[in-house]
Amino acid sequence: MDDERTGDGGAWRMIDIFSAVQNLCQDAGFKTHLASLNRQSLVCFEDSSFLGFCSLFDDPQQLIDNWYEREDAILTKYAPNFRAAGDKAWNVYCVFLCESEADNVLNRQLRWIEEDLDRTRKIVGCGISSRDGLAQILLPILPLQYQPSLEGQDVAERLRSRMMSISPRAADAVLDDEILPSEVVRLMGEMP
Repeated sequence: MDDERTGDGGAWRMIDIFSAVQNLCQDAGFKTHLASLNRQSLVCFEDSSFLGFCSLFDDPQQLIDNWYEREDAILTKYAPNFRAAGDKAWNVYCVFLCESEADNVLNRQLRWIEEDLDRTRKIVGCGISSRDGLAQILLPILPLQYQPSLEGQDVAERLRSRMMSISPRAADAVLDDEILPSEVVRLMGEMP
């Protein structure tokens, strides 16, 4: 996501966060679309297991003051869709975001919103400054992601070390191009 700023003191344009939410959800296999609710934009997302709605607020206090009404408006507008969604209707998420940071007091109040499991599951995030930060906030709905890092390690030495713990006799042979794979397998099968 580009860090595009507007002329209003450095605030993100709302579409930047919405675009990033849509991209992250689409990358995770969700169908997404933009919708409008009481002149507020929403990102709607859905997969085979659950569906959700992402809404933006100007600041943390506005989020705290208005999340319940926004959730209620979403549930009212999309009630027919929930009836048609079958089991997915038990897994409805409301994601409430704002770009501004929240202080410690507001952060505690925001966590209380997430702990409120009445009607929908909630994800709350403030202080969004990057796509990675947004991805961290959306982790509860994104598939597990593990990216092993082998930086700073010699891959051949790592493999040799692992082979030493499995089969010391095959540790040197496994990386030798002159030794046939069948010989490496035979060496692995020999007892030390």
